[in-house]
Amino acid sequence: MKSRISTATEVLNSRVEKVWDTITDNENWQWRSDLQNLKILSDKEFIEYGKGGMEIHFTITKKEEYNVYGFTMDSKYFSGEWIGNFEKLSDGKTKITFTESLVYKKLFLRIFARLFINLKAIQDVYMRDLKNKLGLLCQ
Repeated sequence: MKSRISTATEVLNSRVEKVWDTITDNENWQWRSDLQNLKILSDKEFIEYGKGGMEIHFTITKKEEYNVYGFTMDSKYFSGEWIGNFEKLSDGKTKITFTESLVYKKLFLRIFARLFINLKAIQDVYMRDLKNKLGLLCQ
């Protein structure tokens, strides 16, 4: 099966420690406009409940502080991987690059998703929410 891949890169006017802490702190997920709940199962597993009712199970596969954060995803409709790379820049800024790779579980979902699900738009919402949480939208 062919996967769909989308990458988003941003340079944020925020220290890498603050960006990292915000993204990896699953106890404080409320800044995410796309979620209605998040349940922590263990230090490596959690479930996100989207506002549209989607339930996605995550397993953390890589967590190198201030450097790399990665996990696998599984839902009723797709499975995939997400990897976030964090780069501390010399001027107190942080460069983040997030790559998401999804495989839809049924043929009709692959066709539907290609036509109607924009991964880049989903990543854009996440980035907007992150910037808002970091206080960067006012700048």
